[in-house]
Amino acid sequence: MRASEITALITDSASNQTNPQLFAQLHSLLSEHSQPQVALGLLKVFTHGSPPPTGSDAQRLAGRLLLTLQPQAKLDLGSVLRACLPRYEPSVKQLPYYLGQMFGTEQVLRELRRLAHEPLAESERRAMETMQGWLHLPQDPG
Repeated sequence: MRASEITALITDSASNQTNPQLFAQLHSLLSEHSQPQVALGLLKVFTHGSPPPTGSDAQRLAGRLLLTLQPQAKLDLGSVLRACLPRYEPSVKQLPYYLGQMFGTEQVLRELRRLAHEPLAESERRAMETMQGWLHLPQDPG
């Protein structure tokens, strides 16, 4: 399964989150595919998907899957964070937790501080500050 197919699957499935078996089914399906493609596909929900509130459910689902599957991929942290900021749903703590586990919490915080010096829209600045806040709290993936 290619990353774009994974992104579409998550986006389409997000509207059906009332199905209690959906998460387990997606988890099982994605665990059988290439980790880099899964990581990229799930991250694309944040970097290329609809911004909140339209994309909120898809981000919640992608975030839960990122944190539980922990797919490994070679990623450029700065590029991922910069691409996520315009679309990030602040209630999705799993994204910064996943990035913290992939790169180390201190590395993610350093990169967010670096981004703070770039010209950002107010919503991007709020997203950045929210990610920093999540990373300073004890991790509760719930």
